[in-house]
Amino acid sequence: MQHLPLFADLTGRRCLVVGGGTVAERRARLLLEAGADVDVLAPALTSGELETLTADGRIRHLREPFPEDQGARRVAAYWLIVAATDDRSLNARIARAADAVQRFCNVVDDPALCSFIMPAIVDRAPVTIAIGSGGRSPVLVRWIKGLLETVLPARLGALAELAGRWRSQVSGALPDPAARRRFWEGIVAGEVAELSFAGREIDAEDALARSLDEFRETGAAEAYLVGAGPGSPDLLTIRGRQLLAAADIVLYDRLVAPALLQYARRDAELISVGKTPHRPSITQRQINRLLVRLVESGKRVCRLKGGDPMVFGRGGEEVEALVEAGLRFQIVPGVSAAEGCAAYAGIPLTLRGVSQAVLVTTGHTPEAARAEHLANLAPGQTLALYMGVGQYADVCATLMDNGHSPDTPVAIIENGTTDRQRVVRTVLQNLVEARDRFDIRPPALLIVGETTRLAERYSWFAPGELEVFAAETANELARASY
Repeated sequence: MQHLPLFADLTGRRCLVVGGGTVAERRARLLLEAGADVDVLAPALTSGELETLTADGRIRHLREPFPEDQGARRVAAYWLIVAATDDRSLNARIARAADAVQRFCNVVDDPALCSFIMPAIVDRAPVTIAIGSGGRSPVLVRWIKGLLETVLPARLGALAELAGRWRSQVSGALPDPAARRRFWEGIVAGEVAELSFAGREIDAEDALARSLDEFRETGAAEAYLVGAGPGSPDLLTIRGRQLLAAADIVLYDRLVAPALLQYARRDAELISVGKTPHRPSITQRQINRLLVRLVESGKRVCRLKGGDPMVFGRGGEEVEALVEAGLRFQIVPGVSAAEGCAAYAGIPLTLRGVSQAVLVTTGHTPEAARAEHLANLAPGQTLALYMGVGQYADVCATLMDNGHSPDTPVAIIENGTTDRQRVVRTVLQNLVEARDRFDIRPPALLIVGETTRLAERYSWFAPGELEVFAAETANELARASY
């Protein structure tokens, strides 16, 4: 950390801005917004806004140059100094004078001379967010500021004011600090916050009162079934990240991106419950029992699952266990493997005039690979097959027996959406040979259908290679980087 972020109370405190142009005017306005008593030191003002502020009595204009000597004495009466002239040697002299009397000084656009920097600010008073890059990348800072301005509700400050009004009452009702923290975490991510953001302050007050009564009776115990997406940590939803950050315990799957776990609280317990194919591992029944036991003990448990928890994620079984136990839960959908992997491979799952339906299924057993619904897949539809790498021979036989051409295009997407992604495109009759030639390992998604031909044309994500195993020339291999 190059700079220690500080929020200074400048109300009624004297601050000095040296310079009379537009840059000085921007700094003076910022200090005024913070409640400072502002003097502007310059022989003349070239900014009309500064002249207006002076005429309105909001700042004092000191019509003199910064002294050649005794500069330290000139700045000693101020809490903060801003050097905003276009003369670097003068700015350096101002910075040395401030340093001599141990006053913080900001030199505009010259980080090397600064003892403090002015961050970019997202203002949701009383909530204030400061962003800095140590002076290295103002453009990046502005981009982050714009992102936060877009994401954060305009009425975020109203929620902070509401929490402030109730702080002492909640402390009295919930003397345990850990319980208070869990209560407030639920408030800022739930109904009370939404009502406050909508400007419904009376309703928000009533909802907060009800929430406090309910919390005293039942506590915060709850399960969160959160879809983590197919691999890339960027695909976790905002709501999923909020609940992950609120959980006391995180039960996570084997395919969850490790980077996502950094969003959990530092004191949260992280428990891996991933099941490994063909190896001894925890059973689904054991996971269900563990989830119920932890919530019954009063914990908030985030069940973090790859893809979408309700699409081949056993989410329904876990919800049923929670319902049977009479426990509270929330379900947060995630980007499914079919959606995410297809998009990152540049393959439309549907396309007007080409494919109007998608069958999403699994092929994890020989029986599944020969299932009736798979046999009934009509030509012109798209198949997205989960967990079937070992059953590709049965899948091919089932589809071709049902009338699909051996030349039907297919694509295998291995480790989709991650920096290890590989896409192998071939045709149905060569699927098994392509799998073996490229040593495809789970997790891999198989897509069957005409839209897979577009993988080259629509390619955009480029961590590895697109491998094309050509049907037209027997087993000849052609490769195209992407």
